[in-house]
Amino acid sequence: MVEPSRTDWWLLEDVAVFLGSSKSTVTAYRSRGQLPAADTTFGRSPAWRPQTIRDWAARRPGQGWRKTT
Repeated sequence: MVEPSRTDWWLLEDVAVFLGSSKSTVTAYRSRGQLPAADTTFGRSPAWRPQTIRDWAARRPGQGWRKTT
């Protein structure tokens, strides 16, 4: 994972850089409730403390994980 250049708050673009995903993928995670709630907003832009995203990423299932029955 790559650390974005912003250090205080991460916007959707920063989360995407950290995850190695596109902004649209991160937006989809957020709309499906798969991303943690934003720590704050700047106008209409959600923002997270970097540690919030790091902790969440450490707990999420790996790439390609699927629940089996």
